[in-house]
Amino acid sequence: MPKVSVIIPVYGVEPFIERCARSLFEQTLEDMEFIFVDDCSPDRSVEILNKVVSEYPNRNVSVWKQSINCGVSAVRELALSKATGEYLGFCDSDDWVDPNMYKTLVEIAEAQDADVVGCGFWEHSIAGITERTFLHRNDSREVILSPFFFGGIYGALWNKLIKKDFFDSASQDLWKGISMWEDSCMLIPLRLQSSKTVFLDDCLYHYNVNANSITTKFSMKKVNDAIVATRRLEHYFYTEGLLNDASALINYLKIASKEVLLRFPKKEKIGRAHV
Repeated sequence: MPKVSVIIPVYGVEPFIERCARSLFEQTLEDMEFIFVDDCSPDRSVEILNKVVSEYPNRNVSVWKQSINCGVSAVRELALSKATGEYLGFCDSDDWVDPNMYKTLVEIAEAQDADVVGCGFWEHSIAGITERTFLHRNDSREVILSPFFFGGIYGALWNKLIKKDFFDSASQDLWKGISMWEDSCMLIPLRLQSSKTVFLDDCLYHYNVNANSITTKFSMKKVNDAIVATRRLEHYFYTEGLLNDASALINYLKIASKEVLLRFPKKEKIGRAHV
């Protein structure tokens, strides 16, 4: 069994995939598997990836392909079904990681018997490089359910390591089939159920603010998916008896999911999802 399975979606990242792949294959942790999923990328991303893979014959790498473009949630669902590692990691293919990232996270997870471990990151944009660290190291219920800490460093998957047995037992389906706030929909139930979560100040991940990334492109589907995500989280909090504690977060998400409509062209039709 590999120590860590890293899941990497691939779509439209021709300028970045080589840097990402090399940073993963040059990890100081040896016992890893890397699961790439091609979501019908229209460029040379997979061609470049396969060339880099050929240079690391000792690495455990698989490259899967979706039959049609399905989005990041479907990609992760496929990759999770293939993952065999003791821990799970997630990496966006336009980002990259420090050589010791996964070794550091595994050592902390094992030493402290943590279900979830997170690290800080470097944000790279045209404005420069910014260090991002956790304001609160204690991942309390108040932090998890606060609208002030929704998303960002707390809600991202790519700076987290998650124990796979814990993920398999505690994961909910809130994140499936959506392309907006899917990371938070996956992480919030896990963080609430985690017996121990550890946040490090070390910045080990490099987040690339890519203007052409799927996450930065606007679409009506994203608006609808934000509404769906809000509705799913609200129902989850209700079933867990947390609706009162999460009321501020739900109200914030209801406003945030609709606010984007003010900037959307009037000629576009709004779908059927409602909050």
